[in-house]
Amino acid sequence: MSVKKILDEDWSGYDNKKIKDKRDAKFFACTEAWEVTYLKDKIKKHYPALSDDEILKAIKECCQLIGSPHPRPEFVACVAGRLNIPAV
Repeated sequence: MSVKKILDEDWSGYDNKKIKDKRDAKFFACTEAWEVTYLKDKIKKHYPALSDDEILKAIKECCQLIGSPHPRPEFVACVAGRLNIPAV
């Protein structure tokens, strides 16, 4: 599994919730607990050996590194890089 495959997966649940909240689904919001959980769970699905703490730490670090708003592809790539998940 790679960053590309994670991004190419079905994100419709995420997109629909963002649209319902009248927010742009192309951007990841670190301040929204449900978004952090959604990304954690998506990564955990394909990398069950990673602990929740490892994933959450990577998300937190990327929240600090990438300026807000956080473009989803760039953000997921940052988190994956911190977790040593290949880009392709």
